[in-house]
Amino acid sequence: MSEQVVEVFDSGYFRINVPVGWMAFLGIDSECRTTQKKVHIFKDAKLETDIFTHAGITICFFDRQDYYLSPKFIYDDVVDMEAFTLGAYTWNGYTCTSFGYPYTMLEAKHDGCVFQVMILMKNGEHEISLDDPDVRMILGSLIQTI
Repeated sequence: MSEQVVEVFDSGYFRINVPVGWMAFLGIDSECRTTQKKVHIFKDAKLETDIFTHAGITICFFDRQDYYLSPKFIYDDVVDMEAFTLGAYTWNGYTCTSFGYPYTMLEAKHDGCVFQVMILMKNGEHEISLDDPDVRMILGSLIQTI
């Protein structure tokens, strides 16, 4: 695991620790607008466009006013996982593939809100997993701030 945290990234809705060698930045919504409710954290990324060539994590936050429907039914090769607690939340999830890319998909519900975490496990030569210390540190540090 990285010994130091490069930064604490605060989206305005949630906060996470970003380890050395990872890049965090805001994502876009369905209307191509930057949103504080989606954060990408990608390993070895130097540019935001590295999401297309690197492995990483996308965290989406759905507050009480948002409609949330699990996307589980749209993926291939779905395998359910045992629920586990890491950090402040209990996570339910599954592994799957999407367009041939392997993912671990997690969700946690808290106080009427939902965190959805998408871990792109392999992209080209770049690879991460839920068991990686950096990945666990990122998830373990996740905290809702609103």
